[in-house]
Amino acid sequence: MEVMRASRELLVTVVEVLLHDPLSSWTLSPERAAALQAEGDAPTRRPSPDLPHNQGDNRLARRMLLRLEQKLQGLEEGAPLSVAGQVNLLIQQARDPHNLSRLFPGWQPYV
Repeated sequence: MEVMRASRELLVTVVEVLLHDPLSSWTLSPERAAALQAEGDAPTRRPSPDLPHNQGDNRLARRMLLRLEQKLQGLEEGAPLSVAGQVNLLIQQARDPHNLSRLFPGWQPYV
């Protein structure tokens, strides 16, 4: 975590490039795929890469980038955390049964 915090600028730059990659607009969102299926269109068609990005995608990308910057600064819900505190929080979140059940739909803690 210390290394990630020290390399914050580099990580944010790489993620920013990935978020604004024009190839990412080639994939269909689940909502768009459902709409195309309802219309009877084949969802295999993909938009041209030179089409402008959807404004909603840009807002989502900015929100994701802001959240990444907050995490790299150690901010959780507005409260600054030490490296040890942030690592402990991540471990607690990783062990949370609610998060585990969302990760794998067939997860059965009682087995």
